[in-house]
Formats: sequence, structure tokens, C-alpha cells
Amino acid sequence: MRLCPNPTKSRYATREAAESAARRVALRIEAPLAPYECPCSWWHLTKGTPEQPIDPATAPRYDIEHLASLPDIDFREIVARDVTGEGDPGQRAALRHSRNVLRWKRQLGQLIADIEGQLKDRRGDKSLAGHDWAKRAVGRRDALVVRLNEAKRLRAADHARITVNQERHRQDVETAAAAGMTVKELRAAAGEIAIQRLIAAHNGEFDEYLAEEYAALGITLPERIERYRRERTGA
Repeated sequence: MRLCPNPTKSRYATREAAESAARRVALRIEAPLAPYECPCSWWHLTKGTPEQPIDPATAPRYDIEHLASLPDIDFREIVARDVTGEGDPGQRAALRHSRNVLRWKRQLGQLIADIEGQLKDRRGDKSLAGHDWAKRAVGRRDALVVRLNEAKRLRAADHARITVNQERHRQDVETAAAAGMTVKELRAAAGEIAIQRLIAAHNGEFDEYLAEEYAALGITLPERIERYRRERTGA
């Protein structure tokens, strides 16, 4: 965890906690506040307008696959633009998609390491220009750290989702095996049972729909179906 550049500000562990606090504070001071993530990994509140979170689910399929196929130098450029809030919205969302998030995380780590290496190499530069460069470099690094924290959260969520799905699949396989079936066969059986229950619960509607579809195709109902309809209705 890095030192907080704003240690006097209240800290919140998650965006949700910060949003809740913002609503409470707004009631007291009648001023809107919004959460933002700090390089120290905590969340603070600001009167400004922080960047809105990007939903990976909005990423177009083309952008997801395009980023996955890019060479590192081009991928790195997209990562660098995203840090400043620039770049194509679809590509920014694609960075956060499970297909690319691990590569995004690694690239962010490399960019941070590059800046920290430069800061180390130039730590003896006490000139005004050197001080100005170091200030900008630290700001850039901190922005990268915020993105890296976001990538870590998305990666952890993906891992948790995969783990849950694997456990569910394991349970399905065991249940199907106990019934002497495959998972696919068991699901098909459940679907057939559900269809029969639906028909039984709505016999009249089913008969009418079936007759209408036969009539629309210009064919007659099979005798067994006609006989069943007469027996059920007493006609």
C-alpha cells in the first residue's frame, strides 16, 4: 500500500462505502460529493467530477478481439491513453474485459516499474526542471496505480466467477452421474418435464394454438389429436 497523498481525508474501503458516505454528507452540507479512488487504494470524496467507472460488459466484441490480437507496443499505447481518460470508449471497455484484463494488469505494472526506475535514476537531480519532472512523473505513476488497482479487482472478480462456475459444474456432473446420465441429458429431461407440466396446466390454450398452427400451414389435425380434444371437451 502506498502513502496517501491526502492523509487528512476520510478513507473508505470501497466505492459503495464512499457513495453511501457522500449521500450522508450531502444531507448535512447541501453540496454534492463524489467518490474517487486514491493511489493508496482507499476511496475519498471530492467536490469535483471524478471519472465514471467503465463497465466491461459494454465492450464491443470487435474491440475485445482486436485488443487481444495487438502487439505489445500498440496495446501499451491504448493502456497509456486510458490512464488519462482518453481513447476510444469501446477499446477502454475492452481493456477491462476478462479476455484482456490480465494483459492490461501486466502492462500497467510494467509502466509503473518504468517510471519508478526513472525516478530512481534521477533522484540526484535537484534542479528546478528535475523537480518539475519528478512531480509530473509521480502524478503519472499514481494514476497508473489507480488503474492497476482497478485491474486487480476485475481480475479477482473474474477468478471468483470462474471458481463458482467450476464448482457448480462439478456438482451438476455428480448429480447427473448418480442418475446414470450426462449433464446435457439431465438438462434435456428437465426441459421435457417442464414442457409437459406447462401443457398440462394450459391444455385448452395449447389445443387452440396447435389447431391454429395446423390451419395456418393448411394441414389437418391428426385423428389422435382430434379425438383427444373431443374427449377432453366432451364435444
